[in-house]
Amino acid sequence: MAGKITLKDIGRKLNLSSTTISLALRDHPRISAGTKERIRKLITEWKYEPDQVARALVMGRSNLIGVIVPNSSDPYYAEIFKGIEDGVRSANCYALLCNGSYDLDGYAARVKEMMSLRVGGILIAPPFKQERLIPHPFWEDLRHQNTPVVLINRRLNPAVFHQVSADYESGVRMVVETLASLGHRRVAYISGEPALLPIQQRLAAFRRLARKHGFDQDPSLLSRSVLTLGGGYDACERMWSGLSKKPSAIVTFSDSIAVGVLRFLQEKNVDVPEDVSLISFDGIAFSEYTNPSISTVVTPMYEIGQKAFSLLQGTLKGDHKEPQNVVLPVKLVVRESVCRVRATQESAARAGRSVD
Repeated sequence: MAGKITLKDIGRKLNLSSTTISLALRDHPRISAGTKERIRKLITEWKYEPDQVARALVMGRSNLIGVIVPNSSDPYYAEIFKGIEDGVRSANCYALLCNGSYDLDGYAARVKEMMSLRVGGILIAPPFKQERLIPHPFWEDLRHQNTPVVLINRRLNPAVFHQVSADYESGVRMVVETLASLGHRRVAYISGEPALLPIQQRLAAFRRLARKHGFDQDPSLLSRSVLTLGGGYDACERMWSGLSKKPSAIVTFSDSIAVGVLRFLQEKNVDVPEDVSLISFDGIAFSEYTNPSISTVVTPMYEIGQKAFSLLQGTLKGDHKEPQNVVLPVKLVVRESVCRVRATQESAARAGRSVD
């Protein structure tokens, strides 16, 4: 058949209304299996392609799924998006990816743009800095919109949107307990910048568990880094130059930061792990291929993306009336960058000296 095929064309051929055709394509139970089969056979034969714009106008939403992350080039969010996209494709939908910003107003603008396109739902990692949602007209109104929202890698308390995150507190516990079991007590921590909610939550967990296990409570052992390779290098350089008594281990917020730290230490002829152990978070693929390979808490990034879309699907079907809080498990993978603290370091620590 010449030209673009429409539902009316299919209806005329089968002597059915456009409404019946539309319901059958959505697998509505009102339409018999026989009628659905006749319609499927003809649309295959005629190579019918739905008009997505018209569909969005009729239904009030499209099969576009909006995804807003701070930085789509970050390997962490790239892997999450892969999980989202695979789920979206399997549901015959389309993902629209957008970079946000580090301020709430900027994110609000991106959300408004998505909603103007009548997206079916939004998966978002907003720059919240507090566990309790601060009073903000836009975010309060968003809770009551018809467009479902799922937070990715954010955990509000209490949950006011559906949210999917990883169990980073368990990850921090595994890191601290592993280092403590290997004799480390002078442990530095390089946190992330800006101080978004997951960065603050992980730092708070590290501080609490470090005290519990008797780690040195020296403020100069804390540094902060932007979430890049270069940021890790610069943060380690600042911290290292300001310490007369060096740490026996360094924990970093992310693998990207850890790679920068490793580069700095190697330039200073500091052996990893013999002089300083190094351990991080995320489980990005490249962490396995550095020299030495970096020990890391592996986050189920792909699964976070899949679960977030699954929650969105369930919400669209009416399955979830109250905000769902999903926390996925993590695991610690110990590689070449961690070892037992040397006897000389232990004796120096007891004497209050540094081993350079």
